[in-house]
Amino acid sequence: MARIVHYVNQFFGGLGGEDQAGMAPVSEPGPVGTGRGLTRFLEGDDRIVGTVVGGDNYMAQGGSGAVDEVVGLISRFDPDVVVAGPAFGSGRYGLACGSVCRAVTEHLGVPAITGLHPDSPAAAEYRAWVPVLATAETAAGMTAALERLAHLASKLGRGESLGDAAAEGTLTKGLRRNTFEDLRGSTRAIDMLVAKMRGESFATEWPLPSYEPAEASEPIASGAPFRLALVTEAGMVPAGNPDRLPSGWATDWLRYPIHDRVGFAEGEFESVHGGIDTSFANQDPDRQVPLDAARTMEHEGRLSLHPELLSTTGNMGTLRDMSRIGAEMGRALIADGVQAAIVGST
Repeated sequence: MARIVHYVNQFFGGLGGEDQAGMAPVSEPGPVGTGRGLTRFLEGDDRIVGTVVGGDNYMAQGGSGAVDEVVGLISRFDPDVVVAGPAFGSGRYGLACGSVCRAVTEHLGVPAITGLHPDSPAAAEYRAWVPVLATAETAAGMTAALERLAHLASKLGRGESLGDAAAEGTLTKGLRRNTFEDLRGSTRAIDMLVAKMRGESFATEWPLPSYEPAEASEPIASGAPFRLALVTEAGMVPAGNPDRLPSGWATDWLRYPIHDRVGFAEGEFESVHGGIDTSFANQDPDRQVPLDAARTMEHEGRLSLHPELLSTTGNMGTLRDMSRIGAEMGRALIADGVQAAIVGST
C-alpha cells in the first residue's frame, strides 16, 4: 500500500475562493476536495493519508518559507509519494505545486508528481526537476488528469520508475538517453518524411522547443548616431565578484559603470559564468563584451555609448527568471534613451 499526501490550493481544497487566497497552509487527514476524485482512481490499497491546503497568494508571496511550511506538514503524514494539483494552466497554483514537489523530493527524499498544462509558467520552470503530467489548460480536463495522476502516483509509491514521457503522458525533462532501435537513423528519418508527405501522423525523435515570438523593433536610421548599451548574460563582473553574482541559476542582474573605460583590461573584470570555459574571456573581457570596439565607434561619432554595463548569468537560468530579467533590463535602457543593445552571449 502506498501512502499518498495530496497538496491543493484553497479553491480545490474546498476552503474558499480568492477571498481565502492569503490563508496559511493547513493539513487534514485523508482526502479533501479534489483528492476525493483522485481516490476513485488509486490502485490496490493505495490511499490518501493526508491533504495539505495552501492559499495561492500566501504561497506566491511567502517564497521558500511558505514551501517549507507545506513540506513540514506533509512530512507528518510519512508519505510514500506526494501528488500536487493538478493545477492545469494556473499561474500561482501551478508554481506552488512545482515548488512543493521539488522541495519534497530534495528535503524528504520522497517522490512527487504534479499535473500542469505544457504552456504554463510552472511547467517551464519545474519540468526538469519533477515529473509533470501534461494536462488540459483548464479544469475541464480534471477527470482525465486525476486518472493519470493516480496511476503514476501508484507507480512512484511502489518504488517504480516512470517510463518514457510519451508513454506516460508526462512532459520531457530534456534528458538524453541512449537506446537501441531495430532500424537505423537514416531509415527512420526517411519513414518520417514519407509519412509527413502523405499527411500521415508521425512522432519526431527530436521535438523542438516552442518560444513566444519576439517582435522586432523599428530599424535605426542608417548613418544617424544612436545610443547603444552593452548587455551580457556571460556573468561579466569586476574582478573578485564583489556583488556575488552567482555562476548559475541567477535571479537578478547588476549594473557597472563603464563611462571612464576604453576597454576591459585583464584582471579588472572577469566572467563568473559556470557553464563555459571562461579563460579566454578573462584574458580579454572585450572578447565577451566589445567595449573597445564600441568606444572606437563612439569616438568616430557613429554612436553614443550608455555609461553602464548590464550583466547577469544565463547559465541554468529559468525561462521565467530570464524573461523577467530581460524585461527589467529593457525597461531600464528605454528609460535612459537607449535605442539599441549588443548582448554578449556565451
